[in-house]
Amino acid sequence: SIPIAVCTDNFDDYFHNEWGCHWHYETEFGIIKKGTAEFSVYSGKEQSAIMLRQGDGILVNSGILHSARALAPDTAISGFVLPIAFFCKPFENAAHQIISPVTGSDVSYLTFKSDNENDRQLLSSMDEICSVDEQEVGCELHYIEMVCKIWRLLTIRILQNEQTEKTAANKAQERRVKQMLSFIHNYYSEHIGINDIARAAAVSRTECFRCFNAVLKKSPSEYLTEYRLSIALMMLANTDRTLSDISFSCGFNSPSYFGKLFREQCGMSPKLYREHTRKQQ
Repeated sequence: SIPIAVCTDNFDDYFHNEWGCHWHYETEFGIIKKGTAEFSVYSGKEQSAIMLRQGDGILVNSGILHSARALAPDTAISGFVLPIAFFCKPFENAAHQIISPVTGSDVSYLTFKSDNENDRQLLSSMDEICSVDEQEVGCELHYIEMVCKIWRLLTIRILQNEQTEKTAANKAQERRVKQMLSFIHNYYSEHIGINDIARAAAVSRTECFRCFNAVLKKSPSEYLTEYRLSIALMMLANTDRTLSDISFSCGFNSPSYFGKLFREQCGMSPKLYREHTRKQQ
């Protein structure tokens, strides 16, 4: 009944211990529970690398391209994503006034450091929302209470920050990358190529490569392959589907080619990875 998604993730469970570059309409909050992680955020001018240690937190604003990777084994993060629709029903006519200072700002991300006294209230509130017991009496009210507190503190923080402007070229490039990533995420299981990816943003092959290199520092083919392998990794760990089925479901032409790529990227065969993961579980 409350539009909020809360979870804890261990980066060891992900391909190359990272989340590939992506974006979403929700605002994203995270706190490092163990280890060290690096977030990369594309702000329209350059890619910012943000190192977070245990106890540190981050906000990634709505619609912002970002990725994250662990810098140490067994790195875990607790977090939640909050759709702007959270405020629409209870606050109705006042919703835009509440939402816009955060999502309508030019702030791509904010970091909160555990050793900074000014950040402790926000970090404590973020940690509390990730620890709500859904069996407790009034847990929905608990979520609403903490979200409103966090949003109020964020609004104050953002309005105090200096605003930066993106150039028209930066905005166009960022918009195109978002369109192409959405296409890949929706159609990775099909036999898509560079021309298909480029058409998703109505750009040429050359502009497609230029956008990916500028934002992600990799080619469209590299991103597509890594995304397919990341999905395959999850299927191997969490399903009993055959290797052949997983291979074709992830868009690879043949199980042998899938196995070759998997060994190159992961250092072991898909079968061995599945066995290793099952033992750990």
